Amino acid sequence: MKALPARTGSARSTTVDVVCFFTIAVALCFAFSVPMVFRLVPSEFDNLITPIMQTTPLIAAIILWLVRRPGTFRQTFATTWRGQVPWILAGMGIITAVAAAQTAVALATGIATLNPVDQILAASIWILPVLAMQSVLAIGEEFGWRGWLATRARSWGFWPLAAVSGLVWIVWHLPVLAVIGDRPLFDIVVYFAGMLPWAPLLLALRWRSGSVWPAVLAHGAINSIRVYLLQSVPSGTDHLLIEVIGWILTLTAAIWLMRPSRASAPALSAERALR
Repeated sequence: MKALPARTGSARSTTVDVVCFFTIAVALCFAFSVPMVFRLVPSEFDNLITPIMQTTPLIAAIILWLVRRPGTFRQTFATTWRGQVPWILAGMGIITAVAAAQTAVALATGIATLNPVDQILAASIWILPVLAMQSVLAIGEEFGWRGWLATRARSWGFWPLAAVSGLVWIVWHLPVLAVIGDRPLFDIVVYFAGMLPWAPLLLALRWRSGSVWPAVLAHGAINSIRVYLLQSVPSGTDHLLIEVIGWILTLTAAIWLMRPSRASAPALSAERALR
């Protein structure tokens, strides 16, 4: 009987920490976006403001880590590199496969046409540099969402954490409305809905590997390899069918990674994070 209050208190403490993290990350992101949203600076500064906004989950996580001190930075943010190459390759491979399937369907159905070969080859030289840059920028996000948060709220279970963090992740992205231009409401809804399936996949990579780095590199691949395959290879894949295919395949990959035979993954993740 005495154990119940202790568990309840622990659950309450976790919830308080997670809510504080969400609040700080979103509030800081919105605050940093003010000059961009209200056009207080020229649009050329958007590319400088956006990377600053991307650091807000990390800032929020560090604040809570300093307050709570639950463990070392390496333990809490799951920054181990040991044994991560296969998981990094798996994450990047999934991103590539999903985008390639979307492009193949778009080309096969006539939704898009193939760009000139010389144009495709010219764009391909930027894949690795952009991947490296986007992966570095993703550290600010992933160390918060899939680093500190995945460690602190692992008791919630995978799917509840993926769902809640995914929804807050969308809210956190709302300032992007200032730079995507004047679009119909339906297009905006589809744009933001497309972010939701990435949360389970990135969390699954973190959960299964015990490290934040596969999620970091996969996030970088989303903004580089995926963009190349969907925007540089075909003439355009801006179509609901292509979006839905991407959502389904991404969720399927997350489900596959978290299949029942991997039920011990949270324990393994926590153990590896301590190494």
